[in-house]
Amino acid sequence: MREEQAVQLILARLASATIGRLLNEQQRACNLLTLAGAVAIVPPLENISSMMLAESITSRNIDSDIRRLVDQPYVEGKCLSCACPSVPSTIFQEDPIEPKTGIKFPTFLEDDSSPSAAVLVGIGFKGMRVMRVKNLNLYAFGLYMQPTSIREKLGPKYASFPTDKLMENPDFYSDLLRENLDIRVRLVVNYNGLSVGAVRDVFEKSLGLRLQKMNPNTDFHCLKTFGSHFTEDIAIPSGTKIDFCQTSDGKLITEIDGKQIGAVRSKDLCKAFFDMYIGDSPVSLEAKKVVAQNVAGLIGRR
Repeated sequence: MREEQAVQLILARLASATIGRLLNEQQRACNLLTLAGAVAIVPPLENISSMMLAESITSRNIDSDIRRLVDQPYVEGKCLSCACPSVPSTIFQEDPIEPKTGIKFPTFLEDDSSPSAAVLVGIGFKGMRVMRVKNLNLYAFGLYMQPTSIREKLGPKYASFPTDKLMENPDFYSDLLRENLDIRVRLVVNYNGLSVGAVRDVFEKSLGLRLQKMNPNTDFHCLKTFGSHFTEDIAIPSGTKIDFCQTSDGKLITEIDGKQIGAVRSKDLCKAFFDMYIGDSPVSLEAKKVVAQNVAGLIGRR
């Protein structure tokens, strides 16, 4: 009986040793395969330096491209090329609708392939209360600016400002008005009972007060010339587009439904006119803040 147990014990030890050797051989085979795979993917020693350098440069380029593409605008399903105005993501990605009037404004006033295209930076509306019981939404407006002009004239001073600080900076708004930027505001008539005479009277009153505040010594003849363009024979039913465009040389051009009705060369008048929208006591304070946020985007901040 003891001899039989001894034989079983010897056989068990032999089996254990055999299994152990097999497992060791399997592990060594796996290690060899792993090493072989590593050798296969590691480049020759003499090429490591140049390849790693190329890899590093490529990685940085890819990262740079990604950042550039993320910062690049996405408008109606397409990225704008470098030839187009670089519109940041804060700018409207599709034609927005002014909620109070339901009026839609185009993101671009011109072909968006043009480097001089003016882009929409803010929308709002002008309303009035009648006898304390009824609100009339007279017109909606959209403010347009040229990104290139914004960057060139305001970028050096304001590119490093955080957007929230820029929106609270009074000098920023003053510079927007002072720098003779290419700016356009488009008014779209919403109230069908609005007359051209009423528009003229409201503008003359507001502009007169702002001109007096900005420069008491200004030549007020420019205001009379401006008002004379709004003749009584001009009809402005609901949907009429009235554009006011400031040129870089200080001219204020007025257009109705794409037809120019007059122009006045006066930097003071230009400043006073756009002060109504981005200056003190604006037509819409909310729209003014949106304009500041989007202009901050145009000069490179979010």
